[in-house]
Amino acid sequence: MLNVMKWVGVAAVIGVLAGSAAASDGLSAGKVKSVNADNKAFVLTDSAGKDFTIKLADNVVINRSGKESASDLKADDSVSVCYEKGLRTWTAHYILVKEGDTKDSQLVQGAFKSYDADKKEFTFTDSQGKDWTNAMGESKVRLNMQDSKIEDVKIGDTILAIVDQVGDKTTLKCVMARHGN
Repeated sequence: MLNVMKWVGVAAVIGVLAGSAAASDGLSAGKVKSVNADNKAFVLTDSAGKDFTIKLADNVVINRSGKESASDLKADDSVSVCYEKGLRTWTAHYILVKEGDTKDSQLVQGAFKSYDADKKEFTFTDSQGKDWTNAMGESKVRLNMQDSKIEDVKIGDTILAIVDQVGDKTTLKCVMARHGN
């Protein structure tokens, strides 16, 4: 009987871990090869020349030069994509088109670490364990995709940041946080 209970426990842990892995977010960058509006999908060609078909979430946000919409994606766009990794499909929920004001921008995801109100500096830890500290400046802040203040973001919240990187200098443009994954 004890062995059966152990196996049930192991199976439950494997199920939870598999579910967590299936629902994790990924980042990718490349060029849009084609867009299929009927299927709500696009093909992304990465820097190694490999093609990936990515579905568009029903609530996808496409940021083109700071203006957001749900349908402004075109072939030949250079993009950064934040997507949910499913077992069989990837589903984009945020796409940053790299042109105009966002041509030097990139998406970085991680977890909120701290905010120093005196210095007006925001710190988060990316998925590789690197800490990013940036001055807030004129950065936009969103919590669950609603305009917010940095003081409303909690330690450990999942964040997606838009940062400009020119040489060694990074500038924070936008912080999008989610409470509770």
